[in-house]
Amino acid sequence: MRLLRRNLSLMLAVRYLNPLRTMFSVITFICLGGVALGVMVLIVVLSVMEGLQREMESRVLAFAPHYVVAQTDGMQRVGITDDVTDWGGVMDSIRQLPDVVSVYPQLEGDAFAQSRAGRMTVQFSAIEPHNAEQVAPLQAMLRDGTFDFGEGLDAECVISAVTATALNLRVGESLHMTPVGSLDEVADIYAMIQNPLQTHENKAFMQAIATLFDGTQSGVVDDARLEAVVGHILKFDAGKLRQSEKEYCSALYNMAQMHRQGKAFAAEQQKEWQDCVAALAALDRDKEDGKAVKSINEMVMPIDLRVVGIYQTPENMPGPNIYMPLQIAQDVLGFSANGSSQVQGICVRVKDPNNPGTVETDIENLLPQLNPPSSLYPTGLSWYIAPWTRSFEQWYELIANERVMMSFVLSIISLIASFCIMAVMFTMSMQRKREIAVLQALGATPSKIMGIFAWQGVIIGTLGAVLGVILALLVLYYRLEIQAALASIGMDPFPMQAHGITLPAVYDAATFAQQAVQAFIMVTIAAIIPAFVVSRQDPAKALRSN
Repeated sequence: MRLLRRNLSLMLAVRYLNPLRTMFSVITFICLGGVALGVMVLIVVLSVMEGLQREMESRVLAFAPHYVVAQTDGMQRVGITDDVTDWGGVMDSIRQLPDVVSVYPQLEGDAFAQSRAGRMTVQFSAIEPHNAEQVAPLQAMLRDGTFDFGEGLDAECVISAVTATALNLRVGESLHMTPVGSLDEVADIYAMIQNPLQTHENKAFMQAIATLFDGTQSGVVDDARLEAVVGHILKFDAGKLRQSEKEYCSALYNMAQMHRQGKAFAAEQQKEWQDCVAALAALDRDKEDGKAVKSINEMVMPIDLRVVGIYQTPENMPGPNIYMPLQIAQDVLGFSANGSSQVQGICVRVKDPNNPGTVETDIENLLPQLNPPSSLYPTGLSWYIAPWTRSFEQWYELIANERVMMSFVLSIISLIASFCIMAVMFTMSMQRKREIAVLQALGATPSKIMGIFAWQGVIIGTLGAVLGVILALLVLYYRLEIQAALASIGMDPFPMQAHGITLPAVYDAATFAQQAVQAFIMVTIAAIIPAFVVSRQDPAKALRSN
């Protein structure tokens, strides 16, 4: 009371807001309720959105690699074969890094899965049977059966719960799977056969290889001619060459490389060159296209897999439908032909994926040098490392944009509430017009008059913000009960079927304080504007008005 007596503006502001049985007290409660509800809704929505993002992130990191180490030819990824790179040795080297938790090969593909209940398109992924670090994150999602593939030589698999439901499969039953190989390779083949033979289209190349020995003596060919042939071969797009063209160009490339710096062609080598040129010139496009289409059939290798386990993958997260042993996956994809072993990449998991430190640089320093350019890879091979944040970049942008848009929309609602409070303050100031005129006549300054309504905004903003934070805490604490009550009447705002997780929330003090301060500032500004207008009125006119 002493404070109120010393501050005229604060005393009158509290009196105007005093909850008596008048219209103004009702309006005061409405203003407080509007501010509190606005703060509560903003905090609840942002807390749930942040909880959703963290929950999704934890589920992604449960089975997704933190880094993928792969090879590229400058245009697209290529498989890592032990003929070119000892990928097993590379894995052992990476495994020695202090921040690395596990390392395992990446091998994935697409297939058609069929059972008595129907057929569906699936994605499958390989598992090293004895790599406990690779299996450990998946064990938590296992619903039935096991992830134990024994020695990994049997045709067994673990399927997702979604696949099991769609195909009506249980542990112990068989699944008929028809891999389609690499869809990219199939698409490349169909794109390739739409174009003519690339070697025949290059008249300069055909002329250069046909006249290589013209005017030569003792089989010695000028290096300029050989350089021209090699240059033509390296300019060809390997993805547009038929298989026979690749083989003949590779043979010509190797022979040209062997006879540089004046090394003579023997008679047998000259004949070999000419036979290769003649065979290349005699290629028939229709026959080569037929071979290319036939090669698609060779990619399809049906296999029957016995289901040994069923795991529950997050329904809104990417994940394979089927896990199978590495050896079986290599066989069905043709990655173990001619005694070689091939994988698509090397997956690395670290201790803290959000703060990996120098792991990426350390991995780069461990990777061996790759072969120089060749006829198969004109630009050569190179390593590249893809972190998990880059793989899920679009998903992260989507979640971030949703949070920004939700915050923007709800802030607009709060702004509308502030305009409503401003209108209420204008109404109250007009109702108190004569009283304000009396105060002005008694010597009250404009700042004192503004202080009355500014204090009203401060009081409403402070109490409304505090009440909103309290309501937000209550709603977040009882969010599951509220969700269940709404679901019982058919108004579930966060259905489990869509997200596969319970309603998440994050109690972030910074978010709470930010929304409370934001509401306080908006309400205070909404009160100051009408206060400024009223403080500038003419007291004589105000006293003469009715």
